[in-house]
Amino acid sequence: MPIVHHRRPSPVSYLIWLAARTFLKPILALAPIKPYVFKLNAAMEGRLEKRKAGRSVVIEPITLGGRPTELVMAKGPTGASTDTAVLYLHGGAFMSCGPGTHRPITTSLAKGLHVPVFALDYRQIPEAGVGTSVHDALEAYRELLGERGYRHVVVAGDSAGGYLTGKVAELAAANGLPAPTALAMLSPLLDLDLGDRTQDRTSKHDAYLPMRQMTVLAPMFDWGPVPFAGERSIGNVEPAVFPPTIVITAQDEMVEPDSLEFVQKLDAAHRRAVLHSYPWQVHAFTVPLRHREGRESVGLVVDFLAEAIADAHAQGDDRRHEAS
Repeated sequence: MPIVHHRRPSPVSYLIWLAARTFLKPILALAPIKPYVFKLNAAMEGRLEKRKAGRSVVIEPITLGGRPTELVMAKGPTGASTDTAVLYLHGGAFMSCGPGTHRPITTSLAKGLHVPVFALDYRQIPEAGVGTSVHDALEAYRELLGERGYRHVVVAGDSAGGYLTGKVAELAAANGLPAPTALAMLSPLLDLDLGDRTQDRTSKHDAYLPMRQMTVLAPMFDWGPVPFAGERSIGNVEPAVFPPTIVITAQDEMVEPDSLEFVQKLDAAHRRAVLHSYPWQVHAFTVPLRHREGRESVGLVVDFLAEAIADAHAQGDDRRHEAS
């Protein structure tokens, strides 16, 4: 079955969920999306980026696809292939967060997979709309496959970054680029027009995401300077373009119904896909990794991606053997 429902949430999960529902959701529901909010976000992100990296990883600032990027690598010999990398696309509703806020997940992927992880600082609102964010993600992917010489690139992201992850797969196919080796989508937003779907979608049971703010953000998604390309809903993309895909969601979160439909559609098309749904979790709970479900879900992601990478290498070896 492509859908795995996990049971028996940890006691910490209840506390996190209730705290988010009691304090965070009312704030987010009423918070104005104004210039001073963007400045506060930028200040927070700048402070987080100044944190020292953990002892087990090295973080190097680089430029990828014309954008600032954090290259995260595990310290010491890894024995892993040098032709594989991960492109990580952070979440934040296309208006907040950056590589610094998402180091818990990028460092975990680097250590778990023993490959370099490139955390892209793509352009966001108010600087640019989603079309530009998509462009930046695709150009970073193109460079990894091109001048940086990686033969296998995994693409991963959470929330808004999960949307960009799906767009990279779609537009790679449209632009004649090799498909990603695998995708990891953590509480992904899959439909830019979710805020208009009040007849069949709700955030009533979500720990902290308010659907009403999607309607406020929606007009900003279409800001330039790069025009939006392709489908606005990842669910409308042809299943054939998707490589092996793992999705992690919080049960009953606002974005889960679209994820369930997406994975079922991939499965029906005989694409390898699995979704793990965890009860009593908050949106993108895999990213902080501080409690049992966070650690467990990132372990599932690492295992899935490691298997997809091994399969890709094996297929490459078989093709080379046949050619010889």
